Amino acid sequence: MNSQRGPVRNSRVIWSILVGLAAVSSSCSIEETTPLPDCQRGESIFIVAQSVPTGDLVPCFESLPAGWEADTVRINQSGSVIHFDSDRAGDGAAEFRYQETCDLGETVSVPSDQKLADRHEYIKRVAPGFQAERYYTFDGGCVSWVFDFDRAVTASLSVELGNSLSLVTRQALNESMRDNFMDEEL
Repeated sequence: MNSQRGPVRNSRVIWSILVGLAAVSSSCSIEETTPLPDCQRGESIFIVAQSVPTGDLVPCFESLPAGWEADTVRINQSGSVIHFDSDRAGDGAAEFRYQETCDLGETVSVPSDQKLADRHEYIKRVAPGFQAERYYTFDGGCVSWVFDFDRAVTASLSVELGNSLSLVTRQALNESMRDNFMDEEL
C-alpha cells in the first residue's frame, strides 16, 4: 500500500469537515453517521486526523474487500474506533483503533507493509476462529487491529482487510487542506 496517498480534492466535503471538527473540538463524539475515512474521497479523514492531533500519520481506507463492511465509526478527542463485520468471519470480526499510544504487550516486531510505521503482531489463536492483534506505531500515534473471527475461516481474511488500510502523512493532509479549503493545519 502506498503510505503517501492523499484524499482527492473535493469541495463537497467542506461541510462534513467543519461539522466534524466542531464536534471533535467540543468534546463530543461522532458515531455511526460518520463515513469510513476514505483515501480517495477524503471525507472523514480530516476528522479522524483531529482525533489524534499528535500522530505524524493518519489512517484511511481504500476499497474494502468483498464481504467486509464498517459497522460503526466512532471518532472523539481520544481517538477513532471502527468496528467491521464480515459475511465469513462474523459480526464484530475486526476492531480498528487510531490513538496516541498502544500497549504492545506480548507482540513481536515483524516487517511492516506500511512506510514510516513499525509493525508488531500477537497471534492468540489460528484455529478454530482466528484471533490476533496487529499494531502500527509511528511518531505521535498508533493504529491497531484486533481480529476475532467466530467461524472456521483462515487468517487470510485479516490480511485482505489489513491491505485496505493506508497511512497518510499529516503533512500531505495539511497541504490538501490548504490547497482546497483554508489556510489551517490539522
